[in-house]
Amino acid sequence: MSEEKRIDKQSDVDRGLVAMFLRMSPEERLQANDNAFRTILELRDQNRAPEPQRCAHNNHA
Repeated sequence: MSEEKRIDKQSDVDRGLVAMFLRMSPEERLQANDNAFRTILELRDQNRAPEPQRCAHNNHA
């Protein structure tokens, strides 16, 4: 198994992932973070329960 792909079982650190981010410029790291954040927001919004619809003719207040 290559050194980059090996996961350190003691600390659960993916050294390959760390190496990938260290090869990136600071701007590239920020862009990767922004992309991940945007994806998380999209997934969160897609998985929210829809609000119940109210019919105007059923208001018995």
